[in-house]
Amino acid sequence: MTPLVSAAALITLPVLGTVPATAQTSPAGTVRLAHLPQQALADQLTGRLGAEHAGSYVDGAGNLVVNVTSAAAAERVRAAGVQARVVEHGIKPLTAAKTALDRLAGTAGTTGLSWGVDVMKNAVVVSVPKADNDAATQAFVKRARGLGQTVQIRRVPAAPRLHLGPGDAITTGGSRCSVSAIGVVGGSTEYVVTAGHCTNIGATWSAGGQTVGTREISRFPGDDYGTIRSAGQVQLNNAQLTEVGRPAAGTQIQKKGSTTGTTSGRLVGYDRTVNYQEGAVRQMIETTACSQPGDSGGSLQAGNIAVGITSGGTSGGCGANFQSFFQPLDEALQAQGATLK
Repeated sequence: MTPLVSAAALITLPVLGTVPATAQTSPAGTVRLAHLPQQALADQLTGRLGAEHAGSYVDGAGNLVVNVTSAAAAERVRAAGVQARVVEHGIKPLTAAKTALDRLAGTAGTTGLSWGVDVMKNAVVVSVPKADNDAATQAFVKRARGLGQTVQIRRVPAAPRLHLGPGDAITTGGSRCSVSAIGVVGGSTEYVVTAGHCTNIGATWSAGGQTVGTREISRFPGDDYGTIRSAGQVQLNNAQLTEVGRPAAGTQIQKKGSTTGTTSGRLVGYDRTVNYQEGAVRQMIETTACSQPGDSGGSLQAGNIAVGITSGGTSGGCGANFQSFFQPLDEALQAQGATLK
């Protein structure tokens, strides 16, 4: 672990500079997700399809595709004006296989591995670093294959690592990290949202010689988010981010980080379990966008929609089969009782 903590978005990338967005909140103070028409339609169809539903995603042309397990269900989907794809496995057996693997997270042979339901592949994809061929890993892979055809093993270049490294960002002591978004409580108290493996390192954070604030919440491992209560010395806002949401798998997304800048990719899926050396983190978002040390804590977004917080990714550089992982932003805001500023 290097002494410098990842810096994905500094305060100048997603958080300083433009008009603050309107907060999205319910009367109870919970985070209200952005209304995404395609996702709303997919949710409606899910209720009608029951056990024949097998997930949905957005294809390369931007069209909603709903997976189903029968020709009859496909006809019902097409009758609603949506593309249908007949697949082998329904969402229930896929989820069951993923749950079975989650029970093994953090056990021998799982460090450096990640897994989750990939609706585009209609499988639970277990990503295993190419170099990991020790007996414990082989035993785990054998156990995963034993769950049946719902599971696919995917060899990836290297293990996912937390992004720790240099970057122009918020600092604590000799470590650096970055900002995902700004939350607000009660209309006035502001919070910087970043990665939990960052806030674990120190309590007081600064930027450009000024105090940003002090740590309030820090969650890692298990989750990967932290909040810093603003000291009022640095002007904070969310630039173009106006809503919080969870776009469909397949959506084109952008990651902002102080090491690699703005990188684009595809949202692969949600509910990933990532086994970092420091511990397992659950319910993560997987994308193909490049991220590197210095990018931790930065923003994952789809246009004006704030989606996640940069956590980590495949070590050894970006390229084919690259994986990056993000903490869902809505969970972090909810924990603080905050909304997007």
